[in-house]
Amino acid sequence: MRWSNRWKKPALAATAALCCGLAILGWSRSTQFPVQPKPATDPNNKQSSAPASSAAAPQASGPESPRRPEFFVMIDPSHGGYDKGADFGGKLLEKDIALKLARELRKELEDRGIASRLLRDSDVDLTLDRRAEITNEQRPAIYVALHAGRPGRGVRVYAPLIADAQQPAGRFLPWENAQAPALDRSKSAAQAIAAELRKRNLTVSVLGVPIRPLNSIVTPAVAVELAPEGEDTESLDSARRNSGVAAAIATAISQLRGQTGARP
Repeated sequence: MRWSNRWKKPALAATAALCCGLAILGWSRSTQFPVQPKPATDPNNKQSSAPASSAAAPQASGPESPRRPEFFVMIDPSHGGYDKGADFGGKLLEKDIALKLARELRKELEDRGIASRLLRDSDVDLTLDRRAEITNEQRPAIYVALHAGRPGRGVRVYAPLIADAQQPAGRFLPWENAQAPALDRSKSAAQAIAAELRKRNLTVSVLGVPIRPLNSIVTPAVAVELAPEGEDTESLDSARRNSGVAAAIATAISQLRGQTGARP
């Protein structure tokens, strides 16, 4: 994230910082979008724009569609390509930290018998809307966005926050409020992840923020952001620390899967 020096309180600083990296929602009251939006025609377009309101929700998978795991996790390493995210000096960039952590989380989930997919597994650029579109099309059990940024220390866990949730109109939901049906489960997931992180003696903050793409995702969704240990920005690239963070997230997700009774 690119952080502002104007914030007066730590919680506000963390919230505003992540919102800068992800972009605060543009609250549109006049446009509605399907729960499962149609893919953008040009995924390489650098401009982040909402999907066309005329897009129809995808039809149910036919018999020839590839079978998806009953329970899988969508892992979203933030930024990528021209979007470097926060710059911590030297060659330490948020987009690279997020991708390393995403791969570590995938490994930890696999060790627990949980399937997962990475929204990007290379240095590519994806708009925020496109990240939400792909996630909504594939309907994971949970979406986890990964970030790194200042200020503060430890780990911040974000759950979506909807200031003015609107009721669905038929099979359509407002794009900025698509998270509404899954909001309680997202909050529970954020608390479960925070609890596991604290068991590893990490400083943890849990915040609710109205940010993209979390509010545009129809399944449970959270974001996890690494902060440096004090002034030591190199701690963001610590394999040992990040392995512990990934293990904590995976353990919490494994517990949530057990509570739902889902099979891998």
